[in-house]
This record gives sequence, structure tokens and C-alpha cells, in this order.
Amino acid sequence: MSWQQELDELVQTAMAFARDAGRDRSASRSLSHVSASEQTILDTLKQVVEPRPVFSPMISPVSEREQIRQRVANFKTHQQKIAREREDYYLQMKAAILTSLATQV
Repeated sequence: MSWQQELDELVQTAMAFARDAGRDRSASRSLSHVSASEQTILDTLKQVVEPRPVFSPMISPVSEREQIRQRVANFKTHQQKIAREREDYYLQMKAAILTSLATQV
């Protein structure tokens, strides 16, 4: 049996389980005799069946010029962040080297 057929069977089994679970939720809550591995499988299937949140569509800029302005602003902000991180790293390494040299003398 190929992996595709196995996957299709798993999906069909999961969908049948979801239909059954949707019909009788009270019965699934009263299952105290379910083993840990079976509970893990049930939890996984519940995650598969739960609907995903719907995201609102992105609002695009009014014009291409505005989009370019936004990209340039984002790029400048990113470059400033990288420059600050580089400066901080330099100062940390300089302090470590000076401390190392001071302890050797």
C-alpha cells in the first residue's frame, strides 16, 4: 500500500470520527477509560477538525509611490537596527578583550 493510499484512509477515518464526535459530544466527554495514547490521538484529531481563524485581507497601499515609500522606510529602520546591534556587539567584544588583556598582565 502506498503512502498516498494510507494518507487517504487516515483522512477518511479522521473525518468519520469527526462526524461521530460532532453528533454526540457528551459521550466523548464521559470516556474515562481511554488510554493515554488513544487520548493523544483524539486530541490530534480534534485539532485537525477545528476550524482555522479567518484573517482579514491585507490593505494594500494607495499607490506604487506609497508602497515604495513604505519599503524604503522599513529598510531604513532595519538598517538602523542592524547598526545598533553591530555597535553593541563591538562594545561587548571590546570590553571582553580589554578585560582579558587586563587579567593577563
